[in-house]
Amino acid sequence: MKLKINTLAWWIVAILIAILPFHAFLYTYLHSFFWNDSWVIFAQAWKEILVGILGILALVNWWGNWHLPKQKSWWLALSFVILAGIYAALGSGEITQKVLGLRSATLFLQAFITLPFFEFSNEKWDRLKKIAIAASSLVIAFALAQKFFLPPDFLSHFGYSTNVSSWLPGGNLPMYHLIGETGGMRLQSTLAGPNQLAAYLLVIFPLAWLVLRGEKNKYWQWTAGFTLIGGGATLFWTFSRSAWVGLFALGITFAIFAWKKNLSVKLRKRLLLGIFLAVIATASVVFLQPSFRENILRKSSTSAHLTRSVEAAKLVIANPLGLGLGETAGVSQRFDTEKNEGITPENTYLGIALETGWLGGMLFLALLGSLLIELNQKKSPLFYSLIGIAVIALFLHPLEDSATSLIIFLLASKEI
Repeated sequence: MKLKINTLAWWIVAILIAILPFHAFLYTYLHSFFWNDSWVIFAQAWKEILVGILGILALVNWWGNWHLPKQKSWWLALSFVILAGIYAALGSGEITQKVLGLRSATLFLQAFITLPFFEFSNEKWDRLKKIAIAASSLVIAFALAQKFFLPPDFLSHFGYSTNVSSWLPGGNLPMYHLIGETGGMRLQSTLAGPNQLAAYLLVIFPLAWLVLRGEKNKYWQWTAGFTLIGGGATLFWTFSRSAWVGLFALGITFAIFAWKKNLSVKLRKRLLLGIFLAVIATASVVFLQPSFRENILRKSSTSAHLTRSVEAAKLVIANPLGLGLGETAGVSQRFDTEKNEGITPENTYLGIALETGWLGGMLFLALLGSLLIELNQKKSPLFYSLIGIAVIALFLHPLEDSATSLIIFLLASKEI
């Protein structure tokens, strides 16, 4: 019985990892052309249903065993989910808004706390990572096709909106995004937008590097190599500045830890040369090409981001108990947009503190810190992935996108 439950749980995780990167594309296509409104909820909530099934299977495995994980990150994640549930139950406001807020804030943590109750062999665990890399290679291939072969309005044939660069509440995703006022196109592939694609790639890169270094099978070596090289080009053309900073933080962290591993003088020289060339190349592009420099600076966008973050910080200080779930960021935009226009913090940590109060904000920071320590102790490549996502979270809301949040926390839960 337990073996069958573990097998079913593995297939559910495999389905989530394989399909999540394509969810935005598939949902937009099906919603626009085939499905009526009565099916919309199911098309949107399939991932929530699967995570719910994982929770039921975890309870079955736990029943009679009564063993609970010892990792601090697991207990902190459970505490945050309970706190968010209390806010959803006792908070004021529309029930739909609170439910969506609870889903956005805790779905990836609900998945995270269920996985320790299942037993996967090392072979099946490695297969999950390869599924993630295989899916990402398709995402990257489509992104590069958008850049070099497909017309800019290609996604409009699949139900995407012709409202370029803007998403209207209740509407479909835009067919593409532009780079500020310069008019260049940002790649988004099958994800919900360029920033979502960029964050997803930072989750995958360290996994691909691990496979490239340790896998003997030529197919997986080529797939991992394409993911790194093609994914690097794709990341560049997303023009997601927050992800570039996240990649820089990821790379510097990797370089520091690699330096401490008693590397030979030859390898240390190569590492230093690589960093030097990367800095020179970046500086040359930024300072010698005015158009690209404008793409990076995007003064109006940067100013708006800073203003929203400052306003959010003031609200956090003024509301120690928070405003309630669903009252900020993406969820709030679906409801009273005039009321919530000024409550869009361009910062994940401020957004969490605004919704669940100072206690929720501190709990989440403690969870993130504990998980990073545990992943580092296990020498997991996801340590570097989480570094990158944590940096992006200073500027955006990467964990609101299921492809990023669920994949990294599902995989991390079995790494610690």
